[in-house]
Amino acid sequence: MNREHSIGDRHLLTVDGLEDKPVFEKQFIRIIVSERWAGTKSGQFLTSCLVNLLCRQIPLVGSIEIVSPKVKCPVPLPTGEAGDFPNSLQAFGAWATGGIVGVSTTETEVKADFTVFVGEAPVSHIYNSANSLLAIGDGWKAWVGIPGESPRAVEARSINPLGPFFAAALVAGEIFKKSRGIRRGRYISGGGYSLWSGETSVDWNRLADGPEIAGARIPAVHIMGAGAVGNAMVYAIASSGLHEAYIVVIDDDKYDATNLNRCLLAGWADLNEYKVDAVVRMLERAGLGAFPFRGSVKSYMTSSRAGLRKDVGERVDNLIFELVASCVDKGVSRQDIQGLGPQVLLGGSTLDLQAKSNFYSGRVGTACLACFNPAERGGEKIRALESRLRQMEKSERVVFLTKEGLDVAAIEEYLAGAECGGLGEASLQDFASRPPASFSAGFVSLSAGLLATAVLLQKSVFSEVAPRRGDMTTFNFLNGGFLDSGLGADDACERKCQKRSEERVARPR
Repeated sequence: MNREHSIGDRHLLTVDGLEDKPVFEKQFIRIIVSERWAGTKSGQFLTSCLVNLLCRQIPLVGSIEIVSPKVKCPVPLPTGEAGDFPNSLQAFGAWATGGIVGVSTTETEVKADFTVFVGEAPVSHIYNSANSLLAIGDGWKAWVGIPGESPRAVEARSINPLGPFFAAALVAGEIFKKSRGIRRGRYISGGGYSLWSGETSVDWNRLADGPEIAGARIPAVHIMGAGAVGNAMVYAIASSGLHEAYIVVIDDDKYDATNLNRCLLAGWADLNEYKVDAVVRMLERAGLGAFPFRGSVKSYMTSSRAGLRKDVGERVDNLIFELVASCVDKGVSRQDIQGLGPQVLLGGSTLDLQAKSNFYSGRVGTACLACFNPAERGGEKIRALESRLRQMEKSERVVFLTKEGLDVAAIEEYLAGAECGGLGEASLQDFASRPPASFSAGFVSLSAGLLATAVLLQKSVFSEVAPRRGDMTTFNFLNGGFLDSGLGADDACERKCQKRSEERVARPR
């Protein structure tokens, strides 16, 4: 598998609602940033995040041209680049995917396959609804649609990244749908969304905005899982201008090429490195406290955790977890996280073209994280894998294990019957229990992380003023649907959460 194919592999898989094969490839995208928005944080957040997303849509996107006044660039970038805007965004192409998609800030006369206007569009422009979009994102709000249908003269006043990042995700989703082709659903002609209230409206002014995030303090947060959704949460947190935060990031996995289509804090140089390292790097650049743990949730509980802030370590020793965000994708890990009994537990996840955030309130009748997430039973799978490996010639086995990113030496020792083959057995167990590759795209993962971050902030910082919301929020990119709903319990929950909830309610105070 060559580099280009491996990066695009996951978003080219068959998924319900999309054509089996792309309709368009190697598209030329022009992003035009208005003069009033170029110097604002909202405009720069939206543009930089959109470039980050689009340069990973391989092979659907071929090149990106950014047309903008040159101004100072005050927003933090995952690339670590500094300098003026938009020139600092040119580094995204080489950083994210090794230069497969080129990013230029030199305006040309070449006809674009798709044009995106950021903030506002010239009145004189002739709009083609098939290939033009206007994107507006400010505060907790985002609006995307055909320029001729857009709200007029929206001012960028906020320094909150949530709305701009969500607008970038919406645009990237629309370009993706037009490139892949859709069998059902719809393209967004004009729609606004509030991450604060869950409202939707074509009228920007009807959407509720929330308070500024910058300057806020949040308690220590454990983010369990540093994959695409974990990347997205940290992307938002590190960009928010928080005065104080301490983020513990836990993951035992490393990046491979297929991760680069959606892990927005990781680039080509991060391949084969631990996922937590790129994530914590972004937090530290933002001046926030962070602790990377390169291991599983279980090993975090039993290890010495050298370097963890003392007060956080003491609470962990006493099984006190104030804020936990689950960004893992295995049932056994979700079971382990629920077993920690966090005071505030939320999760972000994706399913095909849907982004979800869940808040696990612990109320009777509502789901816990273990509901509908049974632990994987890998015994039969690992035995079948062992048998298959033993039947291979050693040279064939080495090629197979290397291709799958497994520890060849440790597994060879394990297969040879070495008493110290625990690492090899663990590596095989993890590989055997991996779910089959499924569709995933960067804009969906980003949206799940943004929805989860909104919940995190509303529950920890703005609980006294936050609107009443459902426990589950879903955004569907196929049709632009945005919905708050309940989160019902699983009668077959392995942790018997309903019994525990009922006992807690019945317990005399």
